[in-house]
Formats: sequence, C-alpha cells, structure tokens
Amino acid sequence: MPKPARFSIGLIAALLLATKAMGFGTDLSGDIRPDDVARLEQLDSVAGHSLRRALASGSASDLQVLIEGLSGEALPLGEASSVLPGDWSCRMLKLGRDLALVVYAPFTCRIDRDGGFAKLTGSQRSRGQIGVINDRLVYLGTAYVAGDTAPDYAELPERVDPMATPQVVPDVGIVEVTSPDRARMLLPLPHLESDLNILLLSR
Repeated sequence: MPKPARFSIGLIAALLLATKAMGFGTDLSGDIRPDDVARLEQLDSVAGHSLRRALASGSASDLQVLIEGLSGEALPLGEASSVLPGDWSCRMLKLGRDLALVVYAPFTCRIDRDGGFAKLTGSQRSRGQIGVINDRLVYLGTAYVAGDTAPDYAELPERVDPMATPQVVPDVGIVEVTSPDRARMLLPLPHLESDLNILLLSR
C-alpha cells in the first residue's frame, strides 16, 4: 500500500510542476497595471450596457455570432489551461461607444504552452501572456498595429496615448474556455473604438 500512495503523491507533484512550467499557473497579480485592474472590475457593468445596445441594434447575423460565442459555462481552471495551447481561428467582436455591434472576419491566433498569446493576422494585433489572477485566467498583453514592434506588457509606460505613433496600448481581459474547441476573451474598456471587445476562439 505505501508504494502506490507515494506514486500518487509523486504523480500529483509532477502534474503541478508541469502545469506551472506551461505558464498558465503563473500568478499575474503582481504584473497587472492598476488601471487595468479597474478595467477588469468593470467588466460586468460594461458588458451589461454594451450587450443591451447590441441586442437592440445589431443585425440578426451578427447577433447569432454573439449569442453563440457567449454560450457555454467556463471550464474549471485546470481543465481550461490544458486545452488552450495550439492554433486557433479567432474572431473579434466590438461593442459599445460608437459601435452597437461589429463582427469581423476570422483571423489567426496562437497560444503557446507557456501561456504566450498572439493574434497573428489582421491590421490590429495583440501579443502577451495568459496567466492567473484570483483563480481566473487573465490575459495581459499589448495591442499594436501590424508592422510595428510591440513592447512587452511590462515595458509599457505608465501613461499611454492611444493617438500616438506607433499606436501601442495595453490589452487586458478575462479568458473563458467552454470546450476543447471553443473559448472567448472578454476585454472591457479597450483604449480604442469600443466599450467591450470579445475575441471568440474556435478550432
């Protein structure tokens, strides 16, 4: 009996180390900017008024994409982390401010085994890190224009000017995985264009 018990403990330890090595277990609470903490805290209220406007004014086809993308309970943290790495088709939805609801054509995104994320196609790009804050998967990244060089999130200045050239701003959002082939990234109060961005991931 003792040997199986020791094996079980060793296996659990190895799995925990493997998860940490992947990067999805990385605690990002010490890395997030204070203003980005405030943005995440407003996600529910921002989503409420943005979705109300989208449902009132969005086209039937765009609303279908929105409803399907927001459907499904988020998987537990460990299960979600295990299925995220790989290539994804990603589709950006923008809601609020001057946009009731805009649904863009699919782009290409990639998530590395260390939690690194990159939106690889389209004129608006993003790169950064997926990790954990308060038991939720959170994305901390840099939004930039294709062709420009994006600094790491940690290297962004304390104050950013969305109108500056090159156009580089922090990107922050909650990551929810609903199945091995479906996930979403909810990005409240982006610096440009909208009140809520939703990046839908599928494969």
